[in-house]
Parts: sequence; structure tokens; C-alpha cells
Amino acid sequence: METKQIKPQETKIDNSNIVFNTQNLFNQVYINDLTKLIKTNLTIPTHTPRKFIDCFYLYWNGTTTYELYIYINNSWKKTTLS
Repeated sequence: METKQIKPQETKIDNSNIVFNTQNLFNQVYINDLTKLIKTNLTIPTHTPRKFIDCFYLYWNGTTTYELYIYINNSWKKTTLS
């Protein structure tokens, strides 16, 4: 009785296309975040931002003062807007 050996087939996978598509998706999400308006908040920020766009925080005190908070070096810095 004759036995046949089964040879494994070699399959080449092009990972560059997968990486390219993932990068495009990431870029599109990033662009979508940057094209939206920053919402006005009534509380001072105390959270740690998860995304780049979350590093910008616009605070309104309810009357006339607007403050722009920017997350830099693990802390929130503010500037008053007039």
C-alpha cells in the first residue's frame, strides 16, 4: 500500500495592505475629531484626556468669562479669552 504525504501549502499574506487600511481608518477618525466644534463646558476639567482633541477644553463660567484649558505635561493650563 502506497502512502502519500501531504505537503503544506505556503501562503503569502500581504500585511502592508492591512496596515495601510488601519492607518487610513485611524487618520479619518483623527480628522473627524479635528473638524468638529469644541463644545462649551460649565465645569473645570479634572480628567485625563484619552484623545488629542480632548486636550482642548473650553470652559464658560455662566456669565461673561471664557477660558481655554489645554492639557500639557500631565496638567491643565488655562488662558482667559475675551
